Amino acid sequence: MMNIKQNKGLFALLLLAVLTACTSEDNITTSKQLIEVGGDKLKIVINEEPFDVETTAQTRAGGVAQAIPAGTVDLGDGLEAEVSISQGTPAPKTRATVVSDGHYNIYAYDANTNQMLVGKKLSGNVVGGVFTPDAGSRLELEAGTYRFVCCTDGVSLDPTYGTGSIITPNINIKKEMIGATAPITLSGDDQQIVFLMYHREARVRFRITGYTNQLTNVQLVMDFGSTSNHYHYLTIPTGFQGPGTAMMGLVSDTYTMPSTRTQASVTYPLANEFLSDYKYLSWDENPWSGINLKISGTIYGKTVSKTVYCRFDHNTVLKDNGTYTINLKLKPTPALYLFQDGSCGALAEKGTRTPIAAVVKEKTNTEEGTAIALHRAFDFAMTPDGAFNKQSLSVADAMNDMNGYNYTWDAATTVDNEVKATAPNPAGLSTPSGYRYEPFYYAGNYNPGVATSNIGKWYLPALGEWRMAIKEFAGVDIAVQTSLYDTYANWDRQKMKKVFALAGGDIDTDWGSGYWESSTQYNDFQQSLYVLVNDGFVGVSSDTFNSHGVVPFVHF
Repeated sequence: MMNIKQNKGLFALLLLAVLTACTSEDNITTSKQLIEVGGDKLKIVINEEPFDVETTAQTRAGGVAQAIPAGTVDLGDGLEAEVSISQGTPAPKTRATVVSDGHYNIYAYDANTNQMLVGKKLSGNVVGGVFTPDAGSRLELEAGTYRFVCCTDGVSLDPTYGTGSIITPNINIKKEMIGATAPITLSGDDQQIVFLMYHREARVRFRITGYTNQLTNVQLVMDFGSTSNHYHYLTIPTGFQGPGTAMMGLVSDTYTMPSTRTQASVTYPLANEFLSDYKYLSWDENPWSGINLKISGTIYGKTVSKTVYCRFDHNTVLKDNGTYTINLKLKPTPALYLFQDGSCGALAEKGTRTPIAAVVKEKTNTEEGTAIALHRAFDFAMTPDGAFNKQSLSVADAMNDMNGYNYTWDAATTVDNEVKATAPNPAGLSTPSGYRYEPFYYAGNYNPGVATSNIGKWYLPALGEWRMAIKEFAGVDIAVQTSLYDTYANWDRQKMKKVFALAGGDIDTDWGSGYWESSTQYNDFQQSLYVLVNDGFVGVSSDTFNSHGVVPFVHF
């Protein structure tokens, strides 16, 4: 019995020794230092590079600086749009920008082999610049040298190179970002991993500018076609290099325009701007070389459902981190109208307003607008006898003369220092109006039949202003010539006639003798120039002391 007990005691001692040895070995294994990424000793900081900034500088012509035109498109039902694209300029990179709120994934790579470490991933949300790991997500590494890559959920990382690609082709692209660190040696001391997230796409939005207070259910979609195009991997300036891949066609997210204005137009002070949110595009080819733009909704009281083709200048490119705004400047046809309160708009949205004129030239933040009355001031006004303007012009200069207001209201423009809109007859000269300069009198004292505000005084237009109106409403430019014998052009007079008829006006392009008086004189005998209207052509001629129709213009 004693031997058995002694053997049992020896066995117990041996077992205790073995267990003690195992425990010691486990302690050695678990005592290796592991550093938690995102823990107290190793903070995570995620910054974001800024997108390009859209410039709001204006050109003298009233357009947005750097806007590249794509022409005018027909939206149907009496509505057109001038399309252009504005490109941003690089933002000042004076300080880092806190990354956008969202969900991010952080991966660890071997700094020597550039291989992703299997299972070494940390995911979490950023809110207000603070990264918080997901519940149960943890990344621990031994002391050593690593590279780290951070990306958004829509990016799939290559296990070798550390580059990223969009996970699924043929889908709408969200705001995807990626950033990588240089090699970092983890020591266990207080450290931080700083990511600068790069946008691997451009942001794009729409701006609709028009003389309306509302848009109803207006949506836009860009379709870039269905041909095969290369789609870039999301390469990282501080990271590795990766190959490209291909995908089929791209359709943008649906842009929903706000129903009420975003702001007053920075270019046209009487108009409003409607701005969409930014959405994101990533495309290896140049998408601006041709897009099918689908637009739907209610604009100017008209239902629009149209796909239009837009092509911008071939030098326009889509670049990573770029900012682009596609501008649609609305143009109601056949004209934009000026109302009695000085506002502008389409007839379909006139409400209680009364149209008094058709807009020849829109008001901008640098130049006043010009409009032509809807009614004649007088049918057969006698042109002045003899010289009345201090300056007489050559035919070529007269074609560009825009000085009608001054000729009508500025005494300094006359040889007799008279305001021609109010100058009485000299003795012995008989005119029906009782005033010497009948065309100026009737134009300057025109009454549109309703009280007006926020507009200037009516005046007799100069020849260049008539030419501008004919180009705007009839689409015909009377070419500048040096002789009256050549100053005519073919035209469809019904096109311009419609401008007045739709608004209840009575300026007909085939009434009476077809003469529209101008306030411009040319050198030969200081004769008055007028517009000659005929069935197939419109031109310029001259006369002294004859009867012509008076159509007033006004600035606003």
